[in-house]
Parts: sequence; structure tokens; C-alpha cells
Amino acid sequence: MTLTTGPTTGPTTGPTTGPTIGPQAIRTSVDPSFELRLIEAIRPISDHFLAVGIHHLFDTGIYDALADRSAVPIPVLAGELAMDVDRLRGFLLYLANEDIVQVADDRVALTAKAVGLNEFRAWYTFLIGGYAGTIQQIGGALTRGAPDCTRNGEYVGVGSCEISRYDGMPMTLDLLEKGGVTARELLDLGCGNALYLTEFAKAVPGLRAWGVEPDADGYRAALSLVEREGMAERVRLVHASATDFLRHPPQDCRPDLIVLGYVLQEILAQEGEEAVLELLRGIITRFPRINVVVIEVSDEIGNAAVMRHGVARNFWNPYFLIHYFTRQRLARKDYWDELFRRAGLTVAAFTSTDPRIDSSGVELGYLLRGPAYH
Repeated sequence: MTLTTGPTTGPTTGPTTGPTIGPQAIRTSVDPSFELRLIEAIRPISDHFLAVGIHHLFDTGIYDALADRSAVPIPVLAGELAMDVDRLRGFLLYLANEDIVQVADDRVALTAKAVGLNEFRAWYTFLIGGYAGTIQQIGGALTRGAPDCTRNGEYVGVGSCEISRYDGMPMTLDLLEKGGVTARELLDLGCGNALYLTEFAKAVPGLRAWGVEPDADGYRAALSLVEREGMAERVRLVHASATDFLRHPPQDCRPDLIVLGYVLQEILAQEGEEAVLELLRGIITRFPRINVVVIEVSDEIGNAAVMRHGVARNFWNPYFLIHYFTRQRLARKDYWDELFRRAGLTVAAFTSTDPRIDSSGVELGYLLRGPAYH
């Protein structure tokens, strides 16, 4: 922008304090394409606000309060949810401009677009609820010696377990089918909010399960879910790290299947490669005929061919980013293959996500066995 300087006109009480901007300079500082370029440049800001807004729509209970109902008066909705009427109205008007709700005559209803989004609410819980605060910390965390970014463990656990309906659970079932495994007692090391465990227990009558969760918020969420599902007799929960649990497991814990879903990446970052090897070797030493299911993510952020994929671009790219700033470390498939070999494990079966859900091939599913299995 061009600045014009010089004496001001009219009475003054003292010297000018700085340059003045002339109207002509303002008019000539932009070109005819400015507005179009502005719209395109700030679109990511709009997308960011919308993603957060959709998360709040779900997380606050507004979506569920409106689901399967015709238009509800906004003051009535505010009363049902103990919300401030004016703020709720402003939030809903914002969402109306994004075609998420319809507002007319001070009444609100969900749009078809909002109903369609509900199927994917877990992704908002995981990335927005769990990591929105994380991405705000990235700038400061770039400084050498800066601490890791924090995350919301409860939302990460809940979102991850909900998403596992589409990846981790089907992948596990696929691996067990390929390996001819019939599980009687399952140990889930890093169980999150225990949704995986409760759903697995429902799918396999008579299955007994153990869940180990190191995050305090995730553990509390797991206790609540197991109690709510009436599974307390079949699913036992322990607040501990996978490493600590395996050092001194309860005497009556005798699993024939251990699941490590997205857990090794955390141990790798927080305790190092030798700790991962020790964990895996310890498992097959303590439970020689154990089946071990590992679900991990291949670090493909530098693979341009993979990152052109739609799911990779919209989900895995943010996922890869946050792993550089939190206490998690991803690795590629060849790394995991070699590490399992060094741990003395044989790959009995391998799988990835159903290509109808995610055909990027980024997720890795292993069924592993020790030398004493056969």
C-alpha cells in the first residue's frame, strides 16, 4: 500500500505523529481481482471454523436434541439443554449459513446435510475434539527444545474407538478369520474408551476381555462405557501402560489374543525401539501360544503418490502432522516387518482397511505369532 506524507490541513495542536494515508492511495492499492483472491485465500479459515462448529453441534448434544424432530423453537431448545438463548441462536444462525441447520421464525431443524454428517461424527470427535488444541500449539512447539504438544485424551480415545468400527474391528476380524483363530479371552493393550472391547464382546458370545488404558481420561470413559453397557462381568479394566501391565499381570489374566491397536507408535516415541522389542518379546515369553494383533499406520506423509488419495489428503495428512508434535511416532511397513522379525514374531496374516472405506492402504494389520505357537 502506498503511503502519502506531508502536512495535514486544518488546525493542529502540535506536530503530526506519523504518515497519513491518502484516499487515492487506498483506491489504487488493490486490483480488480482482489475480492476473488481474498475469497480463495481465506477459504481454509472458513473450513476450520465449520469443522469446529460441526464438532460442537455433536458434542454439546444439539444434534441429538434435534434429531428426528420437526422444527423446534430456539428458546425451547435452549431450555432443554440449559443453554444461553442468544448465544445458541447466534451459533445456529451461523450453522444455517453453512446449510447445517434451517432457521425460520426462530425455530430450528437439521438439514439433510447435517443428517448425512452424523455417520462421520467420530472423525470430528477424534481430530477436532482430540487435536484442535494441539494444532494451536504447533507454532510454539517448532522451537528447538520445546515440549511436546498436548492433546485431549478422552476425545482421542472416544473418537479412535468409534472410528475403529470401520477399520480396527473389521481388520481384526479379517485377521482372525485368515489365521483360523477362535478367541476365548482378549487382552486389549491401549483400549481407549473400551468401545472396541464391548463391541467385540457382543460379537463373540462368552468372550472374556481385559482392557488396559494408560490415559486417565480414556480410562474413566472406559469405566463409564463398560458400566453403561452392562459388561462389567465380562470386561475388566486396568489403568496402566501396556509395559507396566505386562510386568505384573493379574494371575487370572490368561489371554489367547492380544490386541495392540495404535499402541506401538506411542511406546516407540515415549520409550524407544528397545522398549517395543522388549514388550513384544515379553508377550510371547509370558504367553507362548498367544495370537498378537497389531494395528498400525504407515508413515506416508512424504509419499506423493499416496497423499494424492482423497482419504489420505483429508484425514491422514492431518493425522501425520499431529504425530510429529505429540508423543507418538509412526513408521513405514518395512520398518514394522523388520522389527517384528527381530522380536521373534512371524507374520501369520496381513490386512488393511476395506477399500470401500479407505483404499489408501495406509493402515497396517498384522496377526503375529511367536516361535512356540506351532
